[in-house]
Amino acid sequence: MYFYKNFFYSHGKLLLTGEYLILCGGIGLALPTIKGQSLTIFGKNFLSSILHWRSYDEINKLWFEVVFRLPYLDIVYHTDKKITIKLRDLLLKSLKIKNDFLNNPFGFFVKTNLEFPRNWGLGSSSTLINNIAKWAKINPHLLLGKYFPGSGYDISCVSVSKPIIYKLSNKKPCIIPINFDPPFKEKLFFLHLNKKKNTCDGIEFFHSITSISSKNIESISSITLKLPFCKTLIEFEKLLFIHEMIISETLNIPTIKEIYFPDYLGLVKSLGAWGGDFVLISYRKGMKNYFSEKGFHTIISFDEMIL
Repeated sequence: MYFYKNFFYSHGKLLLTGEYLILCGGIGLALPTIKGQSLTIFGKNFLSSILHWRSYDEINKLWFEVVFRLPYLDIVYHTDKKITIKLRDLLLKSLKIKNDFLNNPFGFFVKTNLEFPRNWGLGSSSTLINNIAKWAKINPHLLLGKYFPGSGYDISCVSVSKPIIYKLSNKKPCIIPINFDPPFKEKLFFLHLNKKKNTCDGIEFFHSITSISSKNIESISSITLKLPFCKTLIEFEKLLFIHEMIISETLNIPTIKEIYFPDYLGLVKSLGAWGGDFVLISYRKGMKNYFSEKGFHTIISFDEMIL
């Protein structure tokens, strides 16, 4: 039925430092995750003007399907209008950048497979953008638009297989791959809050803030650059505690720890858009029972999460 196959893959991402202030020139540290998303393109062995797209989740369950008619990507069938419009815009933008993209008289069957739950916030959109860019052989940052605002750190992070130091310079990404392997990583865990945060809403709120302190931007950048050199958990926790206080002051909202876990003795550090998906926590005796009693049951070790 199919006469060729192309396979593309991108890792997920987590932003450890710099959230929001990267948009103002701050320096952030982003970590690629072990789990990601694949995109497989099958070419049909019969003439067809159809692009048939199916997306599967981490348990291989179909969660989205659409059929486009080539070459103009007219919508023939879909299971979700909002997602269909976003996907069509991505494909049309890719086609505008690379006009021979999708130039195939036999049509396509496309299959995507997520390796993590969609509500985990590890980059279902950014991994998709990066995979489409690989398929089209274009720069993934060119595909960012109104549906995918932000600093672009996520696109840069899913494009590599190492942690990165990230900064916007003249609105262009500056990326430095680094080694980030804390000697105390066995005491670092990721807690899922199951409160997926809309990145667009978070960024819109940040842009509504009229005054951003240059001192805070410099402090966040300094913390980012110090973190990879931390030798002890105490030093690491102190830096990230200061980081949380600075972002809290900037946004004028309490930290996640203040809201949900004020009596926890270890670190609770937001990752990316505040109030959303995962937080970084440090080990304390009775940690699992503490969070379980509060209704939070998904705790993943550093080695299980980070590439």
